[in-house]
Amino acid sequence: MELAHKLFSHLFPSRCILCHKTVDQVIEICPDCYKLLPHNENCCLRCALPLPDDISNSVTCGRCIKQVPGFDYAHSLFRYEDSVVGLVHQLKFGEKISHARSIGEMLWLKLCQTGETPDCLLPVPLHDARLRQRGFNQSVEISRVVAKKSGIPIEYDAVVRHRRTPAQTGLDAKQRKRNIRGAFAVAQTLDQRHVLIIDDVMTTAATVNELARILKKNGVMRVGVMTIARAPVKA
Repeated sequence: MELAHKLFSHLFPSRCILCHKTVDQVIEICPDCYKLLPHNENCCLRCALPLPDDISNSVTCGRCIKQVPGFDYAHSLFRYEDSVVGLVHQLKFGEKISHARSIGEMLWLKLCQTGETPDCLLPVPLHDARLRQRGFNQSVEISRVVAKKSGIPIEYDAVVRHRRTPAQTGLDAKQRKRNIRGAFAVAQTLDQRHVLIIDDVMTTAATVNELARILKKNGVMRVGVMTIARAPVKA
């Protein structure tokens, strides 16, 4: 099997998903492209909101001080800008499901660095109608990679999106919060005490906040969030 894999890799080498150079690694982003990505290194300790470069990386943002998020921690690999926007759009709308492997690998490495040990992964659920339309849930695809690498189980059915909501794109923070309120429901008993929500992009955090609210209402003690990217809040 290993010989067959090596032969296949030699005949059909992986290519960087950004510049298309040949790469010999699991994460299909070459070192040069990876270095140029907008890494979300200077961010809020609680919600991972990107902060200006002249602000310390060990602070909580004003939004979290004013209103503490429903989740306990958040980690986002990149800022939602430049090549990352295209990467997410290709995964989410361009049906480049293969990107989920590299993204999942990067999220797993980040999870290892955090020292957090969640009991399960919870991909943000899609409404059945949206799932049928798209054909897949990008958060599930990413979660599968993280689960395989970490051994952490995925919780597929405990929480459902029972109300179909308009897309959050184009809505401001208050509109997003109203739009997503009551969209999720717990469908079965949750025995896990530490749940890690997996999503693609966090903008105002309205979706993950609502999920965290539902989870904690049903006995979950600690809720974390991991995403590919974090967008700066504009409103």
